[in-house]
Amino acid sequence: MTDHHTSQSDESAAGTGRRKRKRCRRRCGDGVCKRLVDLDAGETGTVERVGRRGRRRLRSMGVRRGKEIKVCSKHPFGGPVVVDVGQSTVSLSRAHARDLEVATEG
Repeated sequence: MTDHHTSQSDESAAGTGRRKRKRCRRRCGDGVCKRLVDLDAGETGTVERVGRRGRRRLRSMGVRRGKEIKVCSKHPFGGPVVVDVGQSTVSLSRAHARDLEVATEG
């Protein structure tokens, strides 16, 4: 029996055994909400949501809801994402960057 409710994103990840996560494109206040990992170097935004993964650790590094965040660099091959938060420069894993939703202008 064929499941007709399978989306294209689910089919593309079927070979890996994992579900592909949909991109966050919600409206947040005056801008668009994106995952931090989807921002390019030099882009800034405001943290709107912090996921459950490593919430306490991110909070200790100064990454909280409402804080201004700027992507400094993204290392290749799944490496860390380096961001400026307040007066600090912090290196986040890609997993943590995927769990942060950021409101950007545009």
